[in-house]
Amino acid sequence: MNDLEEVRRIMGPADPCPPGTFDGAAHDPAGRAAYERITATATRRTGPSRRTTFRLVAAGGVAGALIAGAVVATGGGNGHRPAPSAAPTTETERVLNVAATSALKQPFTAPRPGQWVYTETVYRRSGVPGKGAAIKPGSPLKRTVDRTWIRADGRRMAMDDHGRLVTSATGGGIPPIDYATVAKLPTDPDAMLAWAGEQRMPGDRNEGAFQLLGSLLLNNGALPPAQTAAAYRAMAKIPGVTVDRTAEDGAGHKAVSVSFPIEGWAKDEIFLDPSTYAYRGHRTTVVQNHTMEDGGRYLKGAVESSSVRLAAGVVDRPGQRP
Repeated sequence: MNDLEEVRRIMGPADPCPPGTFDGAAHDPAGRAAYERITATATRRTGPSRRTTFRLVAAGGVAGALIAGAVVATGGGNGHRPAPSAAPTTETERVLNVAATSALKQPFTAPRPGQWVYTETVYRRSGVPGKGAAIKPGSPLKRTVDRTWIRADGRRMAMDDHGRLVTSATGGGIPPIDYATVAKLPTDPDAMLAWAGEQRMPGDRNEGAFQLLGSLLLNNGALPPAQTAAAYRAMAKIPGVTVDRTAEDGAGHKAVSVSFPIEGWAKDEIFLDPSTYAYRGHRTTVVQNHTMEDGGRYLKGAVESSSVRLAAGVVDRPGQRP
């Protein structure tokens, strides 16, 4: 069984938003057991499964099963001042260069250490097909809404749990989800790409780098413009990344799609606003029929998971919205 299928099988019974918790499947009983098994497997190998960071965070929100520290950073730092880039030569480079330039032009006020960064995201996912079952185009998707607050200094986080605000320590993890840490990430695209490639993401290095950068955008509602621009330009340097300026996001709105093939049978996309190039959400689509070892199938055209960011901003306390 390949890495991703094992993660899907293990995480299948877990509730991504169990009642009375703030951090998704990691605190559901089945999720805790799955978390322990996944991290044990990751320790025996070279790191977590190929899409563990991005996929499980997307499934359960910013505090998904592995955000609590299963992935350990092995590199990073704030790198260097952005170096002049060579003139873009491909459509992907041209679009992502424009996105980076636009990010640098957007107004931005850094949050103070005691302030909180709020994000509100709608997630939809298909779940894991059981033996003999199939996820196909039009299969129902489970919808959840995550409302999270991360303190800028990285020490606390909070989540709206069915109208009840629950707080806890952040727990760390990769990619980082607090302003104090992301503000120290590289601002040079080569250094940003090197940072992404140095993390413990098994499998293809390019695939891991794309998903880590996508997860960085997904999980940070106040990513500084310099790091946002570096992430876009770093993506442009990954062979196989493509863009589509005529795409639609999960809400049916026009968007710029930035995508990369995953494991030979799926496509991961991040969506950017066509005017501001701000992050909008993600989608994972099946592009080739795939049968798991237990007989469960993903059929071409099915959406495995998606997200749409509804709001993001800096506030003074958890529970407050921008």
